[in-house]
Formats: sequence, C-alpha cells, structure tokens
Amino acid sequence: MNYKKDIMRKRVYTILFAGALASIGLTGCKKWDDHNAITDDSLTSTLFDKISTDTSLSRFAELLSKSGYDKLLASSKTYTVYAPDNAALAGLDAAIVNDTAKLNKFIGNHICNQAYLTSTTSATQRIAMVNGKYHNIFGTTIENVDIKRADLRAKNGVLQVINKMLPALNNSWETLSTNSAIPSAQKNYLLSLFMNVYDTSNAIQTGVNPTTGAPIYQAGTDSVMTNRFWRNVYNLNDESKQYTLFVLVDTAWNSETKKFSPYFTSVDSISTASIAQWHIVKDFAFEGVYTQADLPDTLLSKSNVKVPIDRSSIVQSITTSNGIVYIMNKMAVPLANKLQQFVIQGENYSGTSVDKRSNTYFRDRYDTLTKRDFRDVLVYGHGVSSFAINYRISDVPSMSYKAYWVALNDFQTASFTQKLAFGVPTSTALAYTTVSPNIYSEVYIGEVKVDSFKNTLNVYLVGAANTTAATNPLVCDYIRLEPYFK
Repeated sequence: MNYKKDIMRKRVYTILFAGALASIGLTGCKKWDDHNAITDDSLTSTLFDKISTDTSLSRFAELLSKSGYDKLLASSKTYTVYAPDNAALAGLDAAIVNDTAKLNKFIGNHICNQAYLTSTTSATQRIAMVNGKYHNIFGTTIENVDIKRADLRAKNGVLQVINKMLPALNNSWETLSTNSAIPSAQKNYLLSLFMNVYDTSNAIQTGVNPTTGAPIYQAGTDSVMTNRFWRNVYNLNDESKQYTLFVLVDTAWNSETKKFSPYFTSVDSISTASIAQWHIVKDFAFEGVYTQADLPDTLLSKSNVKVPIDRSSIVQSITTSNGIVYIMNKMAVPLANKLQQFVIQGENYSGTSVDKRSNTYFRDRYDTLTKRDFRDVLVYGHGVSSFAINYRISDVPSMSYKAYWVALNDFQTASFTQKLAFGVPTSTALAYTTVSPNIYSEVYIGEVKVDSFKNTLNVYLVGAANTTAATNPLVCDYIRLEPYFK
C-alpha cells in the first residue's frame, strides 16, 4: 500500500516539475523574443520610405520616382543616399529634369553602393556612386558639401541629408575632349594618340589554327581602342583616382614645341614635332588633386621631370569628377630638366658579341672614394678580339653627350684599353681609353653626338683588338652620358 502511494507521489512531482519547466521555458522564450525585437522604428523602413515621408526631401523623392531610382532604394541591397534638401534642389536645371539620361546620371551621383557612416570616416575615402562616378568623403562632408543631418539609418542603408547638390561632372578626359574652353592644339595632339592594340580578354574564339594550335578569333574582337597617354602616363578616364592636368594655350604649346623640336629630330618636320610634343605632354599630368592654394612651385612628373608651376600663369581652372584641369599661358620646362643624363649600370647588359658567360664575373666592390658598395662586371680571359658588351637605352634625344665611366682595374697590375661605341660596335667616334690600375674615380671618355632621336640606342663597351688575356679584358661599374648644351 505504502509502495503504491510512493509511486503516485513521484508521478505528481514529475508532472508538477515538468509544468514548472514549461512555464520557465515559455517565459524565457518571451524574454528572448523581446530581446530580439526591433525597437527602432526607422529600421523597419527602407531608404525610399524615409525619404518619401520627410517633407524637407519631397523634391528629391519626386526625382527618385521619375528616374526609377525609387525602386532601387526600396530593394534589399545596401546603399548610402546623400539627399539634397528642397532648398538645395531649388536651382536644379530644368534641362536635367527633362532629360532621362541626364536625370539618371544626376540622381545616381547621390547614391553610393555601400553603407557609410560619418562617425566611421576619420580619414578621406573615395567612394563609388551608382552612376560610375566617385566622391571624396570625410566626416560630415562629401566633396565640398556639408551633411546637415547625418547617419539616419534605414533597414537597407544610411541616409545623409546635404545642403547642396552633387553635380555629375565630366571626368578629366571627357573635359579635355568636349569642353570648348580647352585650347585646341594640345587637345588635338592628345586625341591623335588613339590606337588599336591586341587584346584577347573579350575576344570571340571561332576556331583553332590546325598548324600551330593557336586560337582563331572573330575579326575585330581581338583588339581594343586605347590611347597612348592612358597607357604610358595616366588614364584620365579612371574615375576611382584623381589627377591634375595642365593644358597650354595654343601659343604656349607651339612655343614649347619649337623649343624642344631640335632635340627630337626625325625623318621630317611633322614627325619631329610629334615626337617633341609627346615628350612635352607626358609631363603635364600628375596623380592627385592640387588646388590653386596647394600648388607647389615644382611638381615631379611620372617620368621624373621637374616641372615648374607658376600660379600667375593659370588662365582658368576646371573642376572635374576625378580632379582638376588647369589652362596655362606658360609652362616653360628648362631644357636641363627634360633632357636628362643616362646612367647605365655595367652589369645590366642586354647581350654580348660572343657567349662568354664562363669568363664573366659580377663583382661586389667597395668604393674608397664614395664609401659605398657597388657591383660591376668583369670579362677576363675570353680570347676574343674586340669582344663587346651591348647595352640599350631608350628615348635618346638628338644632341651631344659627354661620356664618362667608372672602370675598376683591381685584378691585375697592367693597364689595358677599352672603348665606347654607339650604334654599332665598330664605330670609331670615340677612341680607346686606357684603364689604369686601381682608379675608383669617374673617367671622362669623350663627346659623342646623336644626330637624330632614337627610340632605342645601342651602346657598346668594346675590348682591345687582340686575344691576349691581360690586354683585352672589359670592366665596368657604370657608364654615364651627360647632355651637353653647347
């Protein structure tokens, strides 16, 4: 009997305990649901909801609907919208509103593809907009525009209310190409530099060459149109970066062309002028934006040319979507800045007259004059008469050069001779020069004249015209060609 009562009591306790656990579980679930509940009403609204219910943004909301961007801002993707208030949009050009393409470009210039909070932009960032343009943001500013109400969150991004419009400007290349204020001479030259280059990244393959196995591409798909300036200096179409471009008025452009043409002589006057103009214009673009207040008196170009900047010569400045363009009535680059010396390291040769690698030594040495380590090349015991080492230098102006070398003869007590030759190793423009023992200093070799501009010039270090080891070695730390302005 007692046994049955104990069983009954255990069953009752079990039921009561289970009920208590269920009650605790239900209470716990409710508290957890309360914990996860969205208490910020703004996070239940899309960006378009927030804009369309804000009376100060009613004009922007209208333009979003007209352009179709309202659907974008009602989607699940994340954006930051820099929304001009009604006062800021009061002066919007009707030509933009009434042109679908222009309106889309304008509205897209206010919408960024990611969420950015002003509280997290402690340094300048360049951000991509949905129209392909970029803007600089820093704290509570975007470009030169103030954010009046910041970091208004929505469930699909962030709303920033601004006090001015963000006009969709042309980039620097578009400005150069289409702006009527740009002087014609330099513009026409830059536009003449377009060319087709082989590029199969988007080519359509139509077959395979049965002999070589190489792919065959549909005609016209295996090349792209590009510009020499984009490829070799800066691509001023690149919206993600910023540039400062200088454009000369026609008289200044013609003056610089005349000044530099004698140093870039070619087969005819047209070719000469074109080569000279390339070597002028390649030093007129710089990465980064330099406002007039920030312009230094000298900028260093990509090709290491010091370009003097005279602010008083600025005729006009044009702000672009990726920088600034200055129209100048003068930018006189000194000849010595443009026509620089060539320094050829002895060990960096492109070939030899005979393969004598087993007789070639690359030596690490210490210069007792400069107190610096250096590396040179020595070819010894090669047994070849007039053995030559070949070097190549590029973009060599037509002018005279003074030639020097450092050639350390510390491997034997006897002197020997070697020479420099230009164009071909048999050239006799410069005579053989004696290389005495233990000379660490630079030695003057002579003067050589380059009659016409050379895209590539071969320079040779030539040994003595005999086969004796002690009298026909070659040794060189470096060769220096210094422009000589007579």
